[in-house]
Amino acid sequence: MISLMDKVLDRLVPRATASADTSYYKNCGACSYFEAAQAVGHWQKLCHIVGGTTGCTGCIYFSVGCA
Repeated sequence: MISLMDKVLDRLVPRATASADTSYYKNCGACSYFEAAQAVGHWQKLCHIVGGTTGCTGCIYFSVGCA
């Protein structure tokens, strides 16, 4: 049985969700040569998941190596 205080608490405090905020890098395309770094690798963008919403930067990061 749910008490009156439990009902009041449910109204005042939102319930916790199982989703977690996270960040990750995503490759923008195929492996390529970057002359300024004199290296072969991938251009990448940084993506974030916050509160169930996803957003990414442009392809501004370079990761050396093609794995």
